Amino acid sequence: MDIDPAKVNEKVEELWPQSRRLLVLQVKLYIDAFRDIVLSAVTLGAFLIDVVQRNSGSDCYFEKVLAYGRKTERAINLFNQYDPEYQGPHTVDGVINDLEERFRS
Repeated sequence: MDIDPAKVNEKVEELWPQSRRLLVLQVKLYIDAFRDIVLSAVTLGAFLIDVVQRNSGSDCYFEKVLAYGRKTERAINLFNQYDPEYQGPHTVDGVINDLEERFRS
């Protein structure tokens, strides 16, 4: 049985876009999970500091951690719900695109 390299290459090219989407989602899921674990501990600490110091309102540590969480949510863009112009300058998608471009050149 002869294998035609052109047909194999064609099949790989057909599979790549969907495979890439799967790989990007997996990377984002791991990043999001790590972020959630870290933010869980940080929010608990921020809340305790706010209770001890009697901080409240939009300037308390807990609210600052929530704001940071929202910012990282946009940067990760797990389910591609944010348009690139609303994500900010540093995103997971940007890093992945840069890495892919470096491997291609």
